[in-house]
Amino acid sequence: MSSSPPIGTDVTIVGGGIAGLWLANLLCARGYNITLFERGGVGGGQTMASQGMIHGGLKYALGGSLGSSSEAIALMPGRWRECLAGRGEIDLRPLTPVSEHYYMFAEASAMGRLTSFFASKSLRGRIKKLKSGDYPRGFSGFTGVVYELDDFVLDTRALLDKLLEPISNRVLHHEFDPDNCSLGDRAAGTPVVLHVGGTRIETDRLIFCAGAATQSLLDKLKIPTPAMQLRPLHQVIVRHAFPHPFFAHCLTGIHRAEPRLTITSHRDGSGWLWYLGGQLATRGIDKSAEELCRHARNELAECVPWVDWTGARFSTLRINRAEPKQASGQRPDEAFAQQCGNHIVCWPTKLSLVPDLGDRVVGLLDSPRHPAPVSYGLPGANVAQYPWGI
Repeated sequence: MSSSPPIGTDVTIVGGGIAGLWLANLLCARGYNITLFERGGVGGGQTMASQGMIHGGLKYALGGSLGSSSEAIALMPGRWRECLAGRGEIDLRPLTPVSEHYYMFAEASAMGRLTSFFASKSLRGRIKKLKSGDYPRGFSGFTGVVYELDDFVLDTRALLDKLLEPISNRVLHHEFDPDNCSLGDRAAGTPVVLHVGGTRIETDRLIFCAGAATQSLLDKLKIPTPAMQLRPLHQVIVRHAFPHPFFAHCLTGIHRAEPRLTITSHRDGSGWLWYLGGQLATRGIDKSAEELCRHARNELAECVPWVDWTGARFSTLRINRAEPKQASGQRPDEAFAQQCGNHIVCWPTKLSLVPDLGDRVVGLLDSPRHPAPVSYGLPGANVAQYPWGI
């Protein structure tokens, strides 16, 4: 170990997905001296595999009522739009949505009681039934019902590029090593100590934002709580010749409070590929890639019959959503940040809730007290590629 004087920092963040980058920007803007360690490509885990949707929870209200999961997330599209306009806690200008709205669609006969629910006063301003002449171009040939949501879609790589740009000198390509970490004692006023190469870092708060890797780090550091759960998904990627992007939930024939298909579009050369989630992904975890591709082709033929799927090419992507463990094993309703001593453990639970996570973490921190950071002599981290290879 080096005999050089230690470097004092306010916060060290482990993990450079959307949660880590958002917190790093938020805290830097508030005067905190922060360093972020990312062992791979920035956003290379759950973030780049997300569908990029910023939503207000209506897709969780398909049972015909607004539960706690919908209420907790309802304000998030507005929070994000404020940031895109330069008026929020993080200035995301000139980033613009890939799609300004998300849509729900179904055959008219399949809507049932959802028709009156979507027209209720409680949803005013959050959802609007469109006239057929106002349908997006991707719905050309569809004869059912289309609703426009206040939700929107971001290009996740462009979002990560924007968040990395102002703090690139603080986001370092380095694997956090629990064996070279001492958690210190907050009550006694001793900091967390990290040994990085020949440098001793003394940091007031260590924040874990490492997604699915968080549990193993907590185990190695003998931190018993909180515990993590993983919710597996088996998403489908479809390359095809249809020229229009598509951003929508299919509600035709649903038998549970979850969209049958959740479809987003992503650039694929001069065209678009479709990325499929929803029931297809949650129920597809027990299917092989070949089985799920066949099932997805059949689902698209039933749900989006106005598109010719003859020459489409299908592939799949397995991902795990890392979340705080729930007694029921179900999806958490809110972002999660828990402090214990000198460390904070975070899971945003979904992309939309990252601003809520920021609120929670800021509320757990003392005021900044260290001067500007110095160089550790480590390379900076770069944004990862999309998992479908573009």
